Amino acid sequence: MRFGIGIGRTLDAAGAARLAQHADELGYDHCTFIESQNLCRDSTIMMALAAARTSRIRLGHAVTNPYTRHAAVLANTIATIDELAPGRVFLGIGAGGSAVAMVGRNPRPLTELGDYVEFFRDFTAGKEATWQGLKMRSEWARRDIPVLLGTHGSRSCRLAGQVADGVFLPGFAPEIVKWKREQVAAGAAAAGRGPGSLELWSRGAVFVHEDADHAREYVRSYAATSAYFLWKSALVRQSTQSQALREAMPEPLLAEMARLAVEYAWDQHEVVGAPHAAALSAELIDCFAIYGPQSRCLERLHELESLGVDRASFVLYGVPDQQAMISRFAESVAQRFRSDVTA
Repeated sequence: MRFGIGIGRTLDAAGAARLAQHADELGYDHCTFIESQNLCRDSTIMMALAAARTSRIRLGHAVTNPYTRHAAVLANTIATIDELAPGRVFLGIGAGGSAVAMVGRNPRPLTELGDYVEFFRDFTAGKEATWQGLKMRSEWARRDIPVLLGTHGSRSCRLAGQVADGVFLPGFAPEIVKWKREQVAAGAAAAGRGPGSLELWSRGAVFVHEDADHAREYVRSYAATSAYFLWKSALVRQSTQSQALREAMPEPLLAEMARLAVEYAWDQHEVVGAPHAAALSAELIDCFAIYGPQSRCLERLHELESLGVDRASFVLYGVPDQQAMISRFAESVAQRFRSDVTA
């Protein structure tokens, strides 16, 4: 199983670059950067600094959008960072979360997101590209950059299966993992693509600590964010696909998510101690986070492995000492996990 990290919410730009360098040295597969202009430093500057300090690890957003940054500006920025770290940069993109909400806009239709993926590929390859009826071309970029989509609902999962090179799938609970992977597979099949044609990253928070109750408090807020998005993007919708997920989820968790959707506050987005996350049950947090002692973390990883997951992306926004955490996970959990697998 390959592991990556998600950073940027609580770090300054230089600190993010240092952490990416440490993750590179520890052998992590990728490092993602949050895109939310009201909440953190500029993600593209963090990525550029990280590109200069690393040699192997892949770098990308999780996730940006083509609405708070003009489509061509975003494409040009990613192509430039790829020039700094050739072959190691990917575009991580979605319909718009906190970055869009906090400037008073709504996420754009998924058809528009699909159009942007096509525009991005053409523009960064130096071809004539069209965005919202306007034709344009990069005068310098001749690059081939992978695209990963951030998803929550069935429509975004299916779109990823149709057009993306990879997909972030928030959630570690078996019901969520199975459902999301099935949606991606359906989208891939509709586009005539095979099941191995794109990377599937299960994504959530991580906190390795001997005391599970202590660890839970640092992943609580990120779990609330993931639960909120799953409810709004999938569970509240009236469709056959959404009904299948509702039937697979325990009723008490559905009721919790419904309450959370009413209470969620964007100004407390992914903040440790956020009031809207205070009452979340351990069962709901478990759906979106791996935490606690080594043995508990290993048990969760083996559960994911049994579901076919071979890539996991761990968000560190709530972790006070992120360098120590990625070292602890690499040395006490990932190394032991690989030993268990090969034994």
